[in-house]
Amino acid sequence: LKQRLGPSPCGGRCSIPPSICGRLGRSHSSGKILGVCSRRRAAGPAGAGPRQVLQMRGEEERVRIPVQGSWVNAMVCVRNSPVVVIALHPWGPIGGSMEDPHVQQVCRTFGSAGCSSVRFDFRSGIGSGSSSVEDVKSVAAWFVEPQDGAQPLASQVLVVGYSYGSVIGAAAAADIPQCVGYATIAPPLDYGWALYLFHGSSLRARAADSAGKPKLLMVGTSDEFCSEASFQSFVAELPEPKKAIVLPGVNHFSLHKLLPKAFAEWVPEAFGVADLQAFAQQGSRRSAA
Repeated sequence: LKQRLGPSPCGGRCSIPPSICGRLGRSHSSGKILGVCSRRRAAGPAGAGPRQVLQMRGEEERVRIPVQGSWVNAMVCVRNSPVVVIALHPWGPIGGSMEDPHVQQVCRTFGSAGCSSVRFDFRSGIGSGSSSVEDVKSVAAWFVEPQDGAQPLASQVLVVGYSYGSVIGAAAAADIPQCVGYATIAPPLDYGWALYLFHGSSLRARAADSAGKPKLLMVGTSDEFCSEASFQSFVAELPEPKKAIVLPGVNHFSLHKLLPKAFAEWVPEAFGVADLQAFAQQGSRRSAA
């Protein structure tokens, strides 16, 4: 791919596709993006897969969640709530991980309201995106299906994806029966051909299989990976109900500061509850159309 597109603007010192490299506008000569790769996934062993290992003290715990004969490393926080919020990270090959501030902000915002939450590292970010979709589905199943004679940990799933994870999460939502809605934060639509190896359109088609599911979509006008025109085209493809937010002057890397307010406004109107705390206690009160 790099040979076909020519050398990277940074002089070929990174492994990032040249067109993406040129859009970053920041130092990454060692293959790292300042402010992104500095939050690479934490080292250290994860816990076992079975849910019995959880202490369930309302704090994040590191576990391994089984996926197709393998596993994903995850940080889960189980609370007394019918809702689990799954937070998805940006593209792994350039340092995206569950330590990204957008992902952490999602878990903090919904966790402080009382929802269960999970963030995890995709097994891989290279390919069509299908393996990442399977990761999301397996993580959801780990929460909402009975295991080892125990009751499910949640009955409703809200998927919130940022950047690479936004399109993945929207596509996975169609295959999760317990999913009540999804949020797509800064989708990298102008570079879907590179991030999803020309399978972006099929992922978008799956995201459109969401009639009756509330959807929140957010982008900034200064986003380096998604033009406003591309964003509006994607929004138009999706069925109701949906809410689209375009933030003047905001770039791809700074939406995390604005997420708490956006969620606090969207969740009550989308799910028929008074506020985030009521959503955590009751779950969605909306019936799918």
